[in-house]
This record gives sequence, C-alpha cells and structure tokens, in this order.
Amino acid sequence: MSPDSITDTKWTYSKMLKELPAESRYELRNNELIDMSSPSEIHQQIVFRLTLIIGSFIVNNKLGKFYTSPLDVIFDEGTVMQPDLIFVAQDHKSIIKEKGIFGAPDVLIEIVSKSSIQRDYIDKKQDYERFGVQEYWIVDPMYQTASVYTLVNNKYSLFSTADGEETFDLRSGVLEDLVVNWKDVFGEG
Repeated sequence: MSPDSITDTKWTYSKMLKELPAESRYELRNNELIDMSSPSEIHQQIVFRLTLIIGSFIVNNKLGKFYTSPLDVIFDEGTVMQPDLIFVAQDHKSIIKEKGIFGAPDVLIEIVSKSSIQRDYIDKKQDYERFGVQEYWIVDPMYQTASVYTLVNNKYSLFSTADGEETFDLRSGVLEDLVVNWKDVFGEG
C-alpha cells in the first residue's frame, strides 16, 4: 500500500480491518487515517505509573476494566482512537468486544507527546466530548501538568489539575476517592 493510498482514501473502521496489518498503529478521525508514532520513554514511564496507581484502584474496588494502548476504541465507522489508558465501568462492560471497545468508555487518558499536542488538547478533547466520554485526562510530560475534564451538560468542564507547584493531587469525578499525587506521576523514581 502506498503512502498516497493511505492519505487520499476515505477510511472506515471496516476498511482498516481489511486493509491494514493487525499490529498497525493508526487512529481514524473524520474518516482520515492518522499514523501513530512510537511513544517516548517518558511517555511509557507515565503510562506505567498511572497503570499501577489507577489500575490497582480499579481492581481493588472492583469498578470495571482498565486497559493500556494499543486497543481500539471504536466510536463510529469514521472515528477510531487508541487512547493511552482506558476505563470501562462495570455497568458499561457490554461495549467491550474482542476487537476493541465499541462505544464511549467512562474515562480516557492521553499522555501528550510532541507530535500529539494539537490532537490531545483539541481534536481528541472535542471528539471524546462529542461521543460522551464521561471523563478525559490530559497528562503533559513536557510541562509536568495533568488536567481532568468531566462531562457536564454534554460539555467538558475542568474538574481537577495538578502542576507540582500549586496543586499536587489530581482527583477524578468518575473514579470517586481516587487521588493521584503529582510526584507519583512525574517524580523521579
């Protein structure tokens, strides 16, 4: 498949399944294929740390299922994402299928990379809001900040932030009683 055929084609989830290798890392937005670059070491370290903290909280409290990328979240035929971290509550586990998650998970977390700034802060935030994801976390290693947005009247509202200077504890509106300390995410270790 030539690079032109990837960018000049109207893509759907069904077409991705048929024409791309199963292990490929692509997202789909407005029927346009987006090539996902490999994450950096710090990106993966933050994914690991958050997986330990949030994953343990979810498992210990029997709240639902927690996943790390790559796993497709299929919102519709023209919108498929691979968020870094995904939480699906027990009540919504029917959206979990063998090939991915078909519908809006309860919480999605993106770790910002240099190549994904626009996508994470603007595009994905708009998409996740539009498809009804209850909570969206943006974790930015460059600025060592994290923000949690919750859906209120179908619009995201800032719920919690942590910057390591004024605020250290990040809280979730969906995962009640979860507290993530800034140092546990960005600290040396």
